[in-house]
Amino acid sequence: MTETVETAATEDLPEVLPYDPFDPAFHSDPYPTYRRLRATGGSVIRTGAGVAVLSYHDVHAVLRNPKLGRGEGAGYQDTLIPTPEGLRPAVMFMDPPDHTRIRALVNKAFTPRAIERLRGPAAELAAKLVAETAEETAAHGSVDLTARLFRPLGAGVLNILVGVPEKYLAQCIEYANDAGRGLDPAYTLSPEALANRLKARDGYVEIAKELIDERRARPVDDLMSELVLAEQDGERLNEIELLTTVANIFLAGFSAPQAAMGLAVLSLLRHPDQLKWYRDHPEEAVGSVEELMRFDASVQLINRTALEDTEVGGVPVKAGEEVFMLLGAANRDPEAYPDPDRLDLSRRGTRSLGFGHGIHYCVAAPIAKLVIEVVLNALSEYDVELRTQNPQTNGALAIRSLAELPVAVRPRTSS
Repeated sequence: MTETVETAATEDLPEVLPYDPFDPAFHSDPYPTYRRLRATGGSVIRTGAGVAVLSYHDVHAVLRNPKLGRGEGAGYQDTLIPTPEGLRPAVMFMDPPDHTRIRALVNKAFTPRAIERLRGPAAELAAKLVAETAEETAAHGSVDLTARLFRPLGAGVLNILVGVPEKYLAQCIEYANDAGRGLDPAYTLSPEALANRLKARDGYVEIAKELIDERRARPVDDLMSELVLAEQDGERLNEIELLTTVANIFLAGFSAPQAAMGLAVLSLLRHPDQLKWYRDHPEEAVGSVEELMRFDASVQLINRTALEDTEVGGVPVKAGEEVFMLLGAANRDPEAYPDPDRLDLSRRGTRSLGFGHGIHYCVAAPIAKLVIEVVLNALSEYDVELRTQNPQTNGALAIRSLAELPVAVRPRTSS
């Protein structure tokens, strides 16, 4: 089912984004670049493809502007999922009215009850995995938390939700490594990376087809069955809608939690005073997670297409032009957050834009926040020492993730 995607010439890239998407320094720490762009170009910067938006207020407005949607531009084409009927979008990449109808059905599966029942099993799995990292540290001196904790915990939580058979789990985690750049513009990917991304999408679709057939024949108490059975006003998801929805859950669920956990843990380890605050204020975990996601957002870049002529932050945007929202910059906007480059777990007020806003607000946001909380709680029971202050990232533009996080994990020796 994989289809070939043409990539743009390298010399065209600087016209699309206001920064160099291949700059290793940007991938290591994008925030100095955002500060420079804001200082020299303002909150809305015109590019050859449209505009890039850096301010919290303007990003917030874009996400609520009905004249800005998914459309069928390059950004939309990058997100399509292969199905037996050709490439099709998942619900998160649709515009109303299709998005409205399908989102209402999907919401029926992501109930507070379905999400909250994850907490106990997720916490238990996190505690087990962290204990194993301590054992590995004792034996080898260090451990990679990305491989030994974030990936298996993210996969384990998703498995609780949808019931992926054990025989597919290892393959799903492997696909997640290739799908980790799933939202990046195709022209920023090498031919090998692009081929691997499409291979991962094909693989997730095949597994999704099998699980959907199984749940239709024998429903159980999990999210997959809820999606198969979800009905509203006499309507259900059709076969292609169901397939793309489940495949998209796999694409996001096996890679996005890993990214969010890694950045949150790294931020805390770089700020020992805030780690102490977290340990001393367990009742503030929800707010702490929100601040960590603001401080270093895993989702850095999303886009919309102008469906008709409009404006963004006073800058005219013509129909068909792209609007690139730099969420990492918006979450460090000094007009939205006092002293935005400081991690402050006691900060309360303006909600971060890490999960979007408006009709496309991420339906799985509560799950991601829960997973971050349980992994922080499990690690806070140990002394964790960074082996490097600047671990390697995955090189993605849209969903920034750590390729590795080498640490030493030992039983706590101080209160």
